[in-house]
Amino acid sequence: MAERINLNKNVFNKEDFLKTINTSFTQLVPPPTEPTPLFTVDDFFVQYENLFFEIPKEGEVNSHQYLVQRSGDYINFERVNEEIQALLEEIASLRQENLDLQQQVFNLQIQQAQPTTSNTRPTRTSNQRTTNLL
Repeated sequence: MAERINLNKNVFNKEDFLKTINTSFTQLVPPPTEPTPLFTVDDFFVQYENLFFEIPKEGEVNSHQYLVQRSGDYINFERVNEEIQALLEEIASLRQENLDLQQQVFNLQIQQAQPTTSNTRPTRTSNQRTTNLL
C-alpha cells in the first residue's frame, strides 16, 4: 500500500526573497564603536600654544577674554573670587587687630619703664606694725 505524499515547494524570485528574508546578519555584527574625534584635547592645547600670541587679547568671541570668561563660568570662578575676597578682608581685619594689640603692649611697656617721681614716703596702715630691734 503505497501512500502518495504531495510535497509543495514555495519558490521566491530574487526580489521577493530579498523583501522577505533579512540577509544582512545584523545580529552577528558587533555594535559600531564611537568614532574617535579628529581633534583631541591634547591637540587643542598644542594648537593653543602655537596660536597664543595670534589670539586677540580682548573681544566678545575668539579672544583670550572670551576664553577666560567662558572657562570662569564653567568652573564657577565668580564664587571662588568672592570666597577669596572674604578671606582677604578677614586677613586685613586680623592684621589691624594684631597691630592694635601690639600698640597696647608697647604702651604698657613704656608706662612700666618710666620711673615714678614721688617724693612722699609710703604711709603705714593701721595693720602694719613697726618693730624696733635694739
